[in-house]
Amino acid sequence: MEQEAPRRVPARADGWRPDDAVLNGLIHKCIDQAYRRNAETGSMTAFFGGGIVLMILGVILAVGTGNPMLAMVVVVLMAAGGLMYAGLNAPAPTVDPIRVLDVLGGPGNLPAGYLVYAAAWRAGMPEFLANVSDRQLAIAARLCREHPGSVADLIRLVANAEVHAHEHAYGRAVTDADVFRFAHRATMEWARLAPAAMLNTAA
Repeated sequence: MEQEAPRRVPARADGWRPDDAVLNGLIHKCIDQAYRRNAETGSMTAFFGGGIVLMILGVILAVGTGNPMLAMVVVVLMAAGGLMYAGLNAPAPTVDPIRVLDVLGGPGNLPAGYLVYAAAWRAGMPEFLANVSDRQLAIAARLCREHPGSVADLIRLVANAEVHAHEHAYGRAVTDADVFRFAHRATMEWARLAPAAMLNTAA
């Protein structure tokens, strides 16, 4: 079974990207901290685990040979070799992407415009959108600048618009334009009723 290629960040025809410097900075900081914390946790676990093993080995050598100095030299050499090996062969730290933005409520809680922000796609957005169809994603990208809610709100609106389009298709095939029309109408109504603060965040 062929593995599907990872999704790319959706692009808008106008090339727009969100430019909230504060939120952009927070997203990048969350990404950096997640990878650094993961690397530090893995390194400390390996360090303490190796230290305990070497300590036991040192005691066994000291008792077995009757020469504590020899045991100490062997343990130091093995520790140096182990650290060098670990440094050269340590795997890249693995991070659960969907947890990177937990402090911000997760990728779905970002303002809708962040659907097309590249850094958000390094912080759990692909995983959050795993069950979203390509059609829904493309339509959501077209609406994300105007939508005053969150990414999750926008995706839910587009999914509902697609259901609505099918209910009013009357036997004909539903097109992207049909879904977009219903979703755009709902987005404009939502934007009209949304508080000014939400609109400023989305813009």
